[in-house]
Amino acid sequence: MKIIELLNPWWTEKKVKDTLAKPYKRKAFSELEKIGGKRQITMLVGLRRVGKTVLLFQYMQKLLEKGVEPRHVLYFSFDQKVESLKDILKGYSGITNVDWEKEHIYVFLDEIQKLDNWSSQLKLFYDNFPNIKFFVSGSASIQLEQNAMADLVGRHFTIRVTPLSLVEFFELKTGKKVDTTNVWRKELEKTVGEFIKKPFPELVDFEDDMQVMEYLRESVIEKVIRSDLPDTFKDVRKDLLLALLQQFYQNPGTYLNFDSLAKDYNTGKEVIIKHVHYLEFSYLIRIVKNYRPSVGISSRKLRRVYPYHWSLAFGLYPETERGKLVETIVASTLNVEYYWRKGTHEVDFLINGVPVEVKSKKEASFSDAKDLDYFMKRFKAKKAFVVYGGEAQKQISSGIRAVPLLDVLLSQKL
Repeated sequence: MKIIELLNPWWTEKKVKDTLAKPYKRKAFSELEKIGGKRQITMLVGLRRVGKTVLLFQYMQKLLEKGVEPRHVLYFSFDQKVESLKDILKGYSGITNVDWEKEHIYVFLDEIQKLDNWSSQLKLFYDNFPNIKFFVSGSASIQLEQNAMADLVGRHFTIRVTPLSLVEFFELKTGKKVDTTNVWRKELEKTVGEFIKKPFPELVDFEDDMQVMEYLRESVIEKVIRSDLPDTFKDVRKDLLLALLQQFYQNPGTYLNFDSLAKDYNTGKEVIIKHVHYLEFSYLIRIVKNYRPSVGISSRKLRRVYPYHWSLAFGLYPETERGKLVETIVASTLNVEYYWRKGTHEVDFLINGVPVEVKSKKEASFSDAKDLDYFMKRFKAKKAFVVYGGEAQKQISSGIRAVPLLDVLLSQKL
């Protein structure tokens, strides 16, 4: 397999090219270092173009710097078609003369979800060849996580790679190292507007908004819709995927009504359900479920849909309403899974059981927190937050604290 040799130039050059293993190390690289030496399969998951492949190349270079024989580091991308993992390993041995069944090797597999039965194949090799350390990446959340739970229980660690954080964006943009966010707060705040539009590594130096939109639309959104999903599923309707995505991105936080969508698009309800699943599967949308704290379950009804990451909406709609944009930013930054609604009362999000309201305005008062207060009294919650557009944290009532959006972006938590 000639392609294997082309994908692994360090076998002769003795190092990974700087264009592949870029010099800037993200926070996720530190996570990779912590678990990379363990026996378990290391799995990187995340949206397209967030930098998963760069992380793999950076770790390969680290191995070479530690003295690992270059021919013992194998990389393969399943953007190239191949029938089985065994075919790759056989081709690898044929080129390098490395005995993959006995020698200690490191195998990096990119876009693993494109390999049929990938998790069962990995399980077979993991269980029978402890000499192989696997690193895998993928851009399909549901399939990767469900298959890993089914076949690889106890055999893998997962790192979720997200678009850039505000600090990472600033460091990449300026070349400066942020050691303490409080010291750099004013400088970081100046870059928020630019960061919100361009939180992908390749976008950092883009200056033209139209080029940013084109990149997000063509390199992320359309690549998933026109290539990734049709390659994975046989019954994909690209036009329906795009129409649904346009509707969801234009109205972040919209309630998911399959019956209404089926009527709007003149198609069957089951078809709509499948295509919404495909969009969630590929990290294009985030479904936030209605939580019932009294019984500890989420309701199948009244689910809400957001762009998986706020910046994706910019690829289709550059002028998102400010309140919806801030709400989506918080949902993305805090990886939200639940909100709460009962009758006329509603709380934007629940973070580990803690209720959170999101307001885009620069002032926050108790009038913004009435549903939080209701939730706290009903479910005996001890604290709650209002995320707002102001500059300082402040207590607005007993247990309810207002937190600036900037603080959430800097800490990525509440």
